[in-house]
Amino acid sequence: MRHCFLVVCLWAFAAAPSMAQDGASEAGPYMSVFGGLGSSSSASMQQKGAVHLNQHFSLPIDARGATDGSRVHMAGAQVGYEWNRWDFGSSKWGMKPAAELEGLYIGRHTSVGEMPVMPRFLGTQYVYFPMSAGVVLANAVFTFKTPYSDRIFPYLGVGAGVAFTSVKGSDSANPSEPGINHFNSDPDASDTAFAMQFKVGVKGEISKNLYLFTEYRYLSISSTSYTFGSTDYPGVHLPTASWQVGMGRQHYNFVVAGLQYKF
Repeated sequence: MRHCFLVVCLWAFAAAPSMAQDGASEAGPYMSVFGGLGSSSSASMQQKGAVHLNQHFSLPIDARGATDGSRVHMAGAQVGYEWNRWDFGSSKWGMKPAAELEGLYIGRHTSVGEMPVMPRFLGTQYVYFPMSAGVVLANAVFTFKTPYSDRIFPYLGVGAGVAFTSVKGSDSANPSEPGINHFNSDPDASDTAFAMQFKVGVKGEISKNLYLFTEYRYLSISSTSYTFGSTDYPGVHLPTASWQVGMGRQHYNFVVAGLQYKF
């Protein structure tokens, strides 16, 4: 994605001397609302902690594996500013750069981590991870004028920002201990991480100021870590330390549709 961004930027600046700007009416702010459906890919997961055998000895627990993928939905809004179109010499091609700030919400979705435990005789841990995320991104967007239409415009964009992830009601279960949630004393946790995205789409002019757009987005959220409460079932399960869960980089793919209004 970084390579794509650099290529577009270099192309834009290299072509700048032969570009003739349109009138000031081409530039202006805009706002958009959008929503979409997609999926999350498998991510690595690790659960670490310890079971207190007595006051002096503890058995360290280290479970490692990966989550499955899951279906996700998202919604968001953005504000931006689009500059005058640059025409590429005498051709009918042109490009309009824009900068935008957007926020999006990834709705709650549950991934299941399947992790063999070390020591191995303890079996396999299954972690149910109901997660949602809020993401704030700054984007650079490039919209293209083609010889084929004066009302339909392809575009591409890249962005970077921060994601705020939240896990609520998680469950760490082992088939050898039915009815036990090893996070039961505190099944909620959160973290923040770096996020980046790439998007490519097409927008169509409905009226002078209103556009309908559809796009594909790839969103990546860097590794996150969470602290859950200890296992607390007096008389049923040995006490434990708090549990540390690490989740690898998360990958999301979305198909998005929205409306854009240019002022």
